Amino acid sequence: MRRVPAPAVPAFATAAGAVSVFWPGTDAAHIAYLIGFTAVVAAAWTGMRAISGPSRGAYRLITAALTVWLTGDVLYDVLSRVAGPLGNVSPSDVLWLSGYPLLVVAMVKLVRLRAPGRLRDGMLDAAALTTVVAWLFWQFMILPAAEGAGLSLEMFVGAAYPFGDVTFFAGTAILVFAPGATRGPGRYLVAALVLTLIGDISISLLPQLFPELSRSGQADRFDGLLLLANGLLAAGIVHRDAGRAAQPDNLAAQRLHPARVVFLGIALVVLPTVTGLHSFGTLVSRVSLLVSIALLTTFILVRFVFVVREQERIKAALAHQAEHDQLTGLANRAALHAQLELELFRAAEFGPVVFYMDLNGFKQINDRYGHAAGDRILTEFARRLTATISAGDTAARIGGDEFVVLATGLADRDGARIFADRLRALAAEPVSWRGESLSFGVSVGVSAWTPLDRPNADHLLADADAAMYAEKVALKNAA
Repeated sequence: MRRVPAPAVPAFATAAGAVSVFWPGTDAAHIAYLIGFTAVVAAAWTGMRAISGPSRGAYRLITAALTVWLTGDVLYDVLSRVAGPLGNVSPSDVLWLSGYPLLVVAMVKLVRLRAPGRLRDGMLDAAALTTVVAWLFWQFMILPAAEGAGLSLEMFVGAAYPFGDVTFFAGTAILVFAPGATRGPGRYLVAALVLTLIGDISISLLPQLFPELSRSGQADRFDGLLLLANGLLAAGIVHRDAGRAAQPDNLAAQRLHPARVVFLGIALVVLPTVTGLHSFGTLVSRVSLLVSIALLTTFILVRFVFVVREQERIKAALAHQAEHDQLTGLANRAALHAQLELELFRAAEFGPVVFYMDLNGFKQINDRYGHAAGDRILTEFARRLTATISAGDTAARIGGDEFVVLATGLADRDGARIFADRLRALAAEPVSWRGESLSFGVSVGVSAWTPLDRPNADHLLADADAAMYAEKVALKNAA
């Protein structure tokens, strides 16, 4: 099925909305608006037919939001012609308000698909910014209107629109702050949400600041802006990459973008700045300010705690990686060397004993069954080794199929000989691999610090390595 080019949708919406901009309040402007909006919704439903996969549900919600908004406009026209002027509250308000949560849920679904399991930081940043925006709406738009109108349906409906704008802002912040690149259809969606927010705020505030705009119908110019925003939403749906916009972006760097730092800084500055410049005479104003500060502080502190814990986790992982073999989880050569130097420094009596091991038949298993089978041998032997040594001993893989155990609790040569036999017995049982029994052996060389003259870690390892090699040669000659 042939797609409508994504740029064509906002272009058509701009042309239709231009009539409202240049001739606001006229029948021609209203007809052009309805025609343009109908075409935008039709394009969105057409684009939906080409989208498949998990992102389809999110785009269906966006299309539903556009549809209910258009239905609200048409219903308002029909009721106005049948019943006359409807006043400030009408059944269409239910449809217009229902579009806000639909869009926000759609944004959350998209980012959950794009960054599964990685939304926490973005959601906290969005919540911090939304708290500030919500308080600004509450303090300077909702409270003044509520104080003048009293408790009434008109007051509640009028307050619902600013709250809807807050949800718009939250959806935009989540989409921008979530991990992953915002490209293609995502850019259309962000632009649409921003324009809708600007348009709604302008329609709500400008008539209050400049009443003559409302009386002259000049506020209808913003219908063109909202129509363009709806066209951008539809463009995101008909975009050729719409179905891939929600694919997991595992390559996206987990970094704090400078824009997020700026926005969070603004969020932290706004409340104390407004508090210093504006006096809050009512109890409701003061309570709302305190609640907003508490929420903002909570979100920032929780974000800080998560960042610190993540840094601690990364440092611990890096430290573990620097000292351990990645395949087996045993200590690596550097960690073994450091531990051996420490044990030699505090050696007493029979003192630290090094057991140097090399697996027999390992190369043949690798050549016949592949490296995966070889890795299975190495990990299983490491598991058996870990289960055999004492708590104060150190087991290490120092390369290939070579392992070392540093034992510190042996009292004499007989104890060392018995322990070496236990290590040789670790290879007595074959390892199961895809229905095969893989048999191997182990040669063990032993070296204690007592017989050596002023030994260091390298001398002790070399002596044990030589003893292991002598045992391996003897086994080959015996065979």
